[in-house]
Amino acid sequence: MELVWTATGDDADAGRAYGYDLRYSTSSVSADTVAWWNNARIALGLPPPSPSGQEDSAIVTGLSPETTYSFVLRCFDEAGNQSGFSNVVVATTESEIPPPTPGCSVPSSVPSQFQAREDSGAVLLTWAPTTDPLATTLHLWRASGSSGALTLLASVNDPSRTEYRDVGSRAGKSYRYRATWSSSCGNGPATASESLTLSGSSTEPPLRDASKIHAYPNPSHDTVRFVIHVEGASDQWVQIRLFDPSGHVVADIADASFPSGDTVISWPRVTRLGDRVAPGYYESIGTVGPYSVRERLILLP
Repeated sequence: MELVWTATGDDADAGRAYGYDLRYSTSSVSADTVAWWNNARIALGLPPPSPSGQEDSAIVTGLSPETTYSFVLRCFDEAGNQSGFSNVVVATTESEIPPPTPGCSVPSSVPSQFQAREDSGAVLLTWAPTTDPLATTLHLWRASGSSGALTLLASVNDPSRTEYRDVGSRAGKSYRYRATWSSSCGNGPATASESLTLSGSSTEPPLRDASKIHAYPNPSHDTVRFVIHVEGASDQWVQIRLFDPSGHVVADIADASFPSGDTVISWPRVTRLGDRVAPGYYESIGTVGPYSVRERLILLP
């Protein structure tokens, strides 16, 4: 955010001051300005003062988007004598999601019940359907870490759909998500951020352990058999789901405790609702005990 002011002098309007002290806070400035000043954050990288009457400016970085801040400025001379407080400037930072086209109609509602949770070694995003007639698409936004910049993760064009699986997330990494209903003109208001850190170590190989799961025949015209290998002497919980290329859950392959060694299970090529799964490319993704597993599956007509 850029702030602009008129420089004062070293002695009232005469000469040039020695330095600036700019402070800011999300708290409003109260009648006790000194207390607010002592608790406010100090802005760094301020320019040296110009001669009295000239324009100075500074850009304050590291501010949170869509947040209102109060700013107060003081200057001081070479002996450290400080001026009085400037007027209070109150400003709100811009949205981190691109605004809609001016004069164009966009959805007025925020995606409700938006949640992000860990599921089978990835992030499952869920939301409630909308009745907003302008909401033709749901945009999902993702940032790495708590302060990373948001980028568009996916566009969901099916209004009846209420979940999306972020298969690009990785163990041990932190992510932040937001969602917007959108029209052809742009984005409506965004949800609050949903943040989480996936369990596991970021040094682990991402979803690669082909020895724990094997599907055959592959490609397949009909029933697919999965060989699930459990290491160790004890039973392990196995959860495997089938996903289409957009990350939508198509079917549940396994969700139970399996004994040590190899177990073969059959999947009759049906969805969660019992319908036959259409031909195409799919991925079976999940966990076998502590291991993440992933295998591509090709279904033929």
